[in-house]
Amino acid sequence: MAGVPALPDTFFAAIPKVDIHCHLYGTIRERTFQELAAATGAPITPEEIAAFYIRGEKPKGVLHAFRFLEQHVLGRPEFLHRLTYECLEDMARENVRHAELFWNSTGTLHHHPAMGFAAAQAAITAAMAEAETNLGILGRLIHAIDREADPEHATTMLERALVHPDERAVGIGSDYLETGHPPEKFWKTYRRARAAGLKTTMHAGEFGCHWRNVETALDLLQVDRLDHCYTVLDNPELLARIVDLGLAVTVVPTNSYYLRTLPRAEWAERHPIRRMLDTGLRIHPNTDDPTFHNTSPNRVWASMHRDFGAGLDQIERMMWTGLDAAWLDAATRERLAGAFRSAWQDACDGLT
Repeated sequence: MAGVPALPDTFFAAIPKVDIHCHLYGTIRERTFQELAAATGAPITPEEIAAFYIRGEKPKGVLHAFRFLEQHVLGRPEFLHRLTYECLEDMARENVRHAELFWNSTGTLHHHPAMGFAAAQAAITAAMAEAETNLGILGRLIHAIDREADPEHATTMLERALVHPDERAVGIGSDYLETGHPPEKFWKTYRRARAAGLKTTMHAGEFGCHWRNVETALDLLQVDRLDHCYTVLDNPELLARIVDLGLAVTVVPTNSYYLRTLPRAEWAERHPIRRMLDTGLRIHPNTDDPTFHNTSPNRVWASMHRDFGAGLDQIERMMWTGLDAAWLDAATRERLAGAFRSAWQDACDGLT
């Protein structure tokens, strides 16, 4: 991009966005974590909570924060409601028009069975309804399997979701560590979800894991879209298949694995996302765990441009890929498309 002026922050604030790869617990504000931990008497100090919000070498990683929240903090419906509404409030402030949030109920309900699945889900989707009315942002729920748990727990999670359907709960996905927990463990849950009419996605190739996990998600789980998918670059034939299928791939510029394993001086040049941009893959950038990653929707899109070299045309294609891949009914998608066209034109006009 030598000689090409960098796009300004105001442009990335102005473009319309969807965020379709975001984990609900990874959106918790530090102040909210502090207040809810105090309210529940959770065994953690304010300093330990603050350490979760360091970007880079944390004393403990994001997954530890999730497990702590499950066990000690998020055991009341009103807390889940607050968490969801604040997440959508933060996203709406950065011109996100539609958000799909992964929620892994397995661990939370294991530690807080009295709360019950129905009440917990209702708290989340009620917050989505309020955010739609008050903020104009659409929210949808993706039930995430706990891939570190036994496959039977995934089945239980899905059956609860089917017994308590909600129009805002539109699909299933995954949560927690991919390493040692390949997609095939959950094929029965995915088959049952598809049969029930739910959409499906799967994290694969996230932690440098073999491209075989991507292939399994594609062929065995028959997913509607893919999350991360970085190691597909190691298999040109599989890459070509996904390109030909036109399957959307959600990527995360702040992915922790590559920030840890690539030298800082070479990180942006060697990150798989840079190469993915030129493969024909229909990729779309997302926040993943925004507060713990110290990022936001605007920063994510700016990173695609400044770190990985995405030009204006590529940014526009990714914007439309996200809207096309979002799990929306046709009428809602068309309504948003009109708003996106207008907002994109306004953002581009602001560059001149």
